[in-house]
Amino acid sequence: MKLEAQGKGTPVATIGYACYVAARQRFAEQRSPEEIIRFVAEARAALAEGRNLPAREAEAIMYAMLDMDMPEVDEIVDGLDVGIIAEIQGQLLFKLVLDAELTDAQLDSLLLEAEVLVHKTDA
Repeated sequence: MKLEAQGKGTPVATIGYACYVAARQRFAEQRSPEEIIRFVAEARAALAEGRNLPAREAEAIMYAMLDMDMPEVDEIVDGLDVGIIAEIQGQLLFKLVLDAELTDAQLDSLLLEAEVLVHKTDA
């Protein structure tokens, strides 16, 4: 899937992995399609650019990051341009961080964890 193919070592990769880490933290116990649909709908409503957040694609990216076996997820994600994936992940990450009410130290920790994942995949 293209989620793994995002320019490793770049800020785009860091954003992608930060979104991955934040999503897994947020949905650790609540991995249901209903929770994902609700989250994406809230992101679309809350974010200034949310109206540009494509619901179906954002949900598919969330399902993929959370390893949820949902119909057509691979096809949807594989059909997306890497730049579009990055835009969607950036918006989802923003909403995840807002919802978590992270302190600066917690945000730094999240980004550090994402950087570690980026470098692990480079190896």
